Amino acid sequence: MTRGGRFSLIALALLIASGIAAAMPAGGADTPLRASLEALATPAGWMEGRDAPESVLPPDGRAPVRLSRGYTKGPATEWVLVEYFPSQSESRRAAAREFVFPGAGWSQITEREVTLPVASGGAAGLEANLVLVESGGQRYAVLYWYEVGGVATASDHGYRARLLYNRLVRGRSDGALIRIASPFQAGEDDHAILARHIDFLRVFYPALLGSLPR
Repeated sequence: MTRGGRFSLIALALLIASGIAAAMPAGGADTPLRASLEALATPAGWMEGRDAPESVLPPDGRAPVRLSRGYTKGPATEWVLVEYFPSQSESRRAAAREFVFPGAGWSQITEREVTLPVASGGAAGLEANLVLVESGGQRYAVLYWYEVGGVATASDHGYRARLLYNRLVRGRSDGALIRIASPFQAGEDDHAILARHIDFLRVFYPALLGSLPR
C-alpha cells in the first residue's frame, strides 16, 4: 500500500471514530484521582515557596482540580501548575496553547519539543514542549505536556487522539495539563535551565504519576 493510501485510511478511520464519539454522551463519567494532588509531598532536596505569578502560569478556570505550587533550592525556583479534568468534552478540556503563550508585554517567544531523561511509565523519556519567553528583561522557561490515561504526550493532536481512543475504548475522558516554569538566573543559558527542570522532575514527576489515574 502506498503512503498516500495509508494516510487516506487513517484519515477515514479518524472521521469514523469522530462520528461515533459525537454520538456518545459528552464527557462521560468522572474518573477520580488515585490520590489528592494536595497530598503530594515536597520533592526531596527542595523547599516549598511562593506560587507562580499568574502572568507566567495563567490558570484555566474550566479545570475542576488544580495544584499550584512553588519550590526552591538555593537560588533556583520551580513553579508547578497541574490542572486535572475528571471528564472532558470539546468545550471543557485541557488546552495548553490558550494559556502557555502570553499576550502583550512578552517577547522572544520560541517553542520546541524536548525529550527529558525522566522515567515516564516505562517509556524511554518524557516528551514535552519547551517555551522560552521574556518580559521586562526577565526570561522564563516553561515546560508543558498532557497526561491522558497514564500516557504522556507533548502533541496537541496526539492528546486529542489519545483522548478520543480512551473515550471510545475505555469509556473515560479524563486528562491533565502539566506546566512547569522557572525564571532564568543570572548567567544561566537554555541548556542550564533545562538541566534544572530535569533535576526537579526526576523527584517530582514519579510522585505526580502516583496521583493521576492510569
